[in-house]
Amino acid sequence: MRRLVEFYCQECHKYFDVKLNMSLNGNHRVHCPNCGHIHFRKITEGEITEDRFSDHMHDEIIVDDLRPMPACCRDYQKETFDDAAQTAKGFLHRLWGDRFSVRQ
Repeated sequence: MRRLVEFYCQECHKYFDVKLNMSLNGNHRVHCPNCGHIHFRKITEGEITEDRFSDHMHDEIIVDDLRPMPACCRDYQKETFDDAAQTAKGFLHRLWGDRFSVRQ
């Protein structure tokens, strides 16, 4: 079973999704699909913990590199994006903005 987890990259200011296996354990490097920035994360049973590690810690073993597809990058948080797409108010607001925005 897999879980979809959202990441935010501080380098390029984009959001992206990573599918994590529920049985993942250990230190993982998550690569941003937009700019290649590496996020060092400790994962326990498919859950991302608050603990981090770095390449400078020689006693830490890196289990795997996670490289999501470039298509999963976006400029907005998923909750905000989904709310705008799923709710009638969000859809109408987006439609109104697209239709009547000031075009130059």
